[in-house]
Amino acid sequence: MKKIILIFLLYSAVTSFAQISNELIIEQIERMAENSEEENLDYSELIEAYWSLLENPININSNDIDILTEYKIISIFQLENIKNYQQEYGDILIIEELYEIESIDDRTIEMLRPIIIFQKDESSDKIQLRNMFKYGKHKIISEIYQCLNEKDGYKNIEDSLLYKDPNSIYLGSPQRLYFRYDYNYKNRIESGFVLEKDPGEYIFQGNINDSIRKLLGNKCYKAFDFISFHFHLKDFGLVKSLSIGDYKLSFGQGLTMGSGLAFTAKGGSLLRRSRKITASKTANEGLYLRGIAGTFNYKNFELSVFYSNKKRDANIIVYDSLEEKPLKISSLQQSGLHRTYNEILDRRVIRQQLYGCNLSYKTANFQLAYTIHKTDLNAELDPNNYIYNLFYFRGKSLINQGIDFYYVLNKIIFYGELAMSDNKAFAGLVGSTIQAAGYIDLTILYRNYDKRYQCLYSNAFASGSNTRNEKGWYFSSSISIAANWKLITSFDLYQSDWLKNTAHSPSNSHDLNIQLNYQPKKNILFFLEYRHKEKMKNTGKTDIYQRYLINDISNVLRFHSAFDINDCITIKSRAEYNSYNDEDGKSDAYLIYQDIIYNNAHKKYSIAFRYELFNAEKGSVYAHENDVLYAFSVGGLSNKGKRVYIVVKIKPIDKLQISSKIACTFYDNIHEIGSGLEKIEANHKAEAKLQLILTL
Repeated sequence: MKKIILIFLLYSAVTSFAQISNELIIEQIERMAENSEEENLDYSELIEAYWSLLENPININSNDIDILTEYKIISIFQLENIKNYQQEYGDILIIEELYEIESIDDRTIEMLRPIIIFQKDESSDKIQLRNMFKYGKHKIISEIYQCLNEKDGYKNIEDSLLYKDPNSIYLGSPQRLYFRYDYNYKNRIESGFVLEKDPGEYIFQGNINDSIRKLLGNKCYKAFDFISFHFHLKDFGLVKSLSIGDYKLSFGQGLTMGSGLAFTAKGGSLLRRSRKITASKTANEGLYLRGIAGTFNYKNFELSVFYSNKKRDANIIVYDSLEEKPLKISSLQQSGLHRTYNEILDRRVIRQQLYGCNLSYKTANFQLAYTIHKTDLNAELDPNNYIYNLFYFRGKSLINQGIDFYYVLNKIIFYGELAMSDNKAFAGLVGSTIQAAGYIDLTILYRNYDKRYQCLYSNAFASGSNTRNEKGWYFSSSISIAANWKLITSFDLYQSDWLKNTAHSPSNSHDLNIQLNYQPKKNILFFLEYRHKEKMKNTGKTDIYQRYLINDISNVLRFHSAFDINDCITIKSRAEYNSYNDEDGKSDAYLIYQDIIYNNAHKKYSIAFRYELFNAEKGSVYAHENDVLYAFSVGGLSNKGKRVYIVVKIKPIDKLQISSKIACTFYDNIHEIGSGLEKIEANHKAEAKLQLILTL
């Protein structure tokens, strides 16, 4: 059939994500950092996904378009409308055709413009070696970061004292060093490696004290604490994807198997229809798998098989000195930090093997899948005996299996997953998203995670970082109440029938979020957000026989604006007020910042400056910061003071970008920052970062 094509052209394609458009994406990751129970998580892998789309745009006529819903750039309903249009009219050839598709508005098109291309589907084309050399893209990234203040962990100490107390200093230098190489061929072949050293870690074992080296013995690693390699192949005959080296898995809703971080947007569908196997390209040392994994498809069936074999950090409690191997550990570690004698002793002390498969039947709007995998440890995991962790996993092997599905029926989506661990404990969730009208999306989700459910790799939707001991209802809506206005609401009501480490009795909590967005033009955005959270936790009183629960109530009111004054200058402002109410009474905190961002018209350089005032003597306030490329900073600020930073990016030649960031935080009410080896004897903290990116 003849396609309906608009005859007029609009704005030309931009060369990067519209700064205004990704404000809401950044704000989502901000919230994840605020609510996370895990410290030291690397959120850069989430923001990097967006940059990778910019550098390697996807073909809207290929199956890769599903990625756009995974990253919450378009909704599942918009994706279905695009696919229905393609079925009726064929491949989309120019961006103006998107205006003819139901629910695709101007804002969505501006988001899509820089990250999609219009070509025929080349997924079945043969990969030729000569084309790989000719059209492949190479990228080299090197980065150095350092806190410019002297921390107690880096002070000089006499050898005799160090030998008596080997944990009294960090064994390496204060710099963080990062080096990465990436190769990409038409999004079908990705390969590369990562080298990283955290602050306090040494690079080469010859750099550390001779006495400490003798104490550590064969525990000394030779060079660079973290080394990662990845190779990923897509659409090669029956092979839909193949990963060798470090990779991540995501099946269903992440309840049975979900490694890495999962992005969750508020006000939209919680359905995950993501890629099952992806390469791990970041320096996140705890959330990757290492081995081989592949997905094979035949007609409507897909089979994914995977095997991982890697060493993990752990706290040893029983060690066989004759066999020189651990027999029992109290916990698996995620931080990836190996700065002190004890941290190095815990480095890569046990071996973890994980293997399994996922079989799915899939049509255009339906999928039913089954996942099973087994985890084997070469030492027994035996957590410390506290009543709240009575049902935590103990042992050397664990089997998880589950069934997941989704079904898209016109304007309604149904999805869910039921998982079981080998102790016969279940965890399940089921949800639905309804597009009541073209401008109203409603979502409801129920989850019930048994207190006995055990899984070492699970990232399903939950109030915290664990998918156990929780059940609750989640409601959300996204309503375009008028032209350029959108109201986003969510309400999460959940409870725990067993104890938690923060609540020594059964507890219940609820979260309320209301956000009003106003975007009159593509380069102007305002939003006003209100958050209310009420959570039961242990009393802070320690001079009592048994701790009782109190209600911890927090309220957040945030106003944010971002607008482009012209093609070169962007202004961002935020004002935030937090109030807390617990057994100690009421307290409050605030955050105010002003950003000025200048982008040279020829894209040769840019400058981002922030001046920030904060007062959070109780709790913390959070705000995303501009940073070098691929880095994602969410600053958690406590106490009272001010923070300033400047980020400068220049491109002396087309293939080279140099970025740097200098930041300093000044405190008005303290003269000592941090504690232990991280302690700084000053009322200010200064940091510097330098990054070089070479693209060939």
